[in-house]
Amino acid sequence: MKLQQLCLAVAVAALAVVSSRVVQAEVIITELRSKSQTNPEDYFELTNLGDTPADITGWQFDDESADIAEAAPLMGISTIAPGESVVFFQLDENDPLSPAYDPAGEIELFRSFWGGLPGVQVGYQGGAGLGKGDAIVLFDSSDNLIIELAYGLTTPNETHAGDWAAGNTDGSDTYENQSAVWVPGSDGEFELAAAGVYGSFADTSGDFGSPGIVDAAVPEPAACVLAGLALAGMMAICRRVS
Repeated sequence: MKLQQLCLAVAVAALAVVSSRVVQAEVIITELRSKSQTNPEDYFELTNLGDTPADITGWQFDDESADIAEAAPLMGISTIAPGESVVFFQLDENDPLSPAYDPAGEIELFRSFWGGLPGVQVGYQGGAGLGKGDAIVLFDSSDNLIIELAYGLTTPNETHAGDWAAGNTDGSDTYENQSAVWVPGSDGEFELAAAGVYGSFADTSGDFGSPGIVDAAVPEPAACVLAGLALAGMMAICRRVS
């Protein structure tokens, strides 16, 4: 009887681990570009590696200052589906009172630079731009800092995202107009965007990136795998002794 109770307890615990992981979203930064030959100049990409939709309503962006008082809301996208990658660019004109203020027009312009990006959600932010030796800092709807990625804080020279990903710190800015793309499955490793690199392709200026594309399947969560194995093993033991 005690062994049966133990089996039941282990099974419940394993199922709890699986259940708790399945209902979570996991959003990470999977691409960034801090300079380009066109406007809008810079953008970053978010990907949901989790199992459920990520509600990003009320999320805000700031750069390396990480100041919630200076943060700008992420606009145009409210939900990221499991496995989906979305893009946010900085508005070229972010003053709503300006006659040039046209978020919808800038979204279409951004899409046109990248072949239209069919099926990709494109949003924007009207705050700080990305530069050399900078950071992407995101706050949730409760003003909690939830994601931070610093880049280009290198010596002897700080760099744009492309040179940072390429390991080029000589100040030549050779790759300043290229994107840095996440290495799928890695813990925050990035490589220089180039033809054939993780889905990268050229924009109308001939510079490379992969906005809205992550060339990798969403990995199986390790917690789920381990919990499933533990559950299967315990059930087998319980069947043998029952």
